[in-house]
Amino acid sequence: MTTTRMTKRIQLSIGQTVDTEPRSRRMKVYQLHNPGMVHRLQRLARQDDIDKILFYVKREQIPRLIGTGCVFEGYIHGFFRGETAYIFSLFLNPDRNHPVSHDQQRRVMNLVKNDHKKIDGLSLPEGYVMSKAVKADTPEMARLYDTIFETYPTPMNDPQYISDMMDRQVFFSIIRYRGRIVSACSADLLPTFNSAEITDCATLPQHRNQLLLSHQFSHQVQQMRQKKVQTLFCYARAVSAGMNLITARHGFTYGGRMVQNSQIAGRLECMNIWFKQLL
Repeated sequence: MTTTRMTKRIQLSIGQTVDTEPRSRRMKVYQLHNPGMVHRLQRLARQDDIDKILFYVKREQIPRLIGTGCVFEGYIHGFFRGETAYIFSLFLNPDRNHPVSHDQQRRVMNLVKNDHKKIDGLSLPEGYVMSKAVKADTPEMARLYDTIFETYPTPMNDPQYISDMMDRQVFFSIIRYRGRIVSACSADLLPTFNSAEITDCATLPQHRNQLLLSHQFSHQVQQMRQKKVQTLFCYARAVSAGMNLITARHGFTYGGRMVQNSQIAGRLECMNIWFKQLL
């Protein structure tokens, strides 16, 4: 998730904010001024039971991480207003720096590599209607997320939380079938970087294989392009063939894998990085 959806914020004396996600026991840092900042963040992280720190840095900032123990996990081209973000992680618990379900992850990527389908001329199946989500939809949206995910990095089963996100430049789409919300996703705008994340993708099991999320992906890509967003990115569960296929078919580029990165579906899972240049 992005900076708009963190549940705790630490204000450093240097004037920068560092966001943490307690559910995933991780911390994200988008500005790195000097190597000393890494050591300070380690101390703060241990106080809050955080055992993974992610640094999103520009190329010229990479030398500041030398000797800190950080490992390179991936990149998002164009993340910083057109400049590439290189993602390094510091694992405060060595046990966390191990892939989960490695064989399944490999099978998913092999499936993606051998898939050559493209998304063209999408239309919703009969009976399905897509719309922009509004605050009146949040109770039903929360039930949707609660039904699908055993655990999730952020409290998407809380209507008030979803409502608050709508006030923070998070744009939700929903699809209804016979008046009931059966699928949803969002585009989470990061104005500081002129980037956006497609996230919170969910479809009820009985309505899958209808290309509902693909339809919403197309909508979100178009919406972010209209807003002059430079780069769109997505973190897909490394064990989920569906989400990785969707991003690849929509022209996203694979940017690497973040190990045990997100608390989702009852455990910490690895997430594949995907990105797409819109401008």
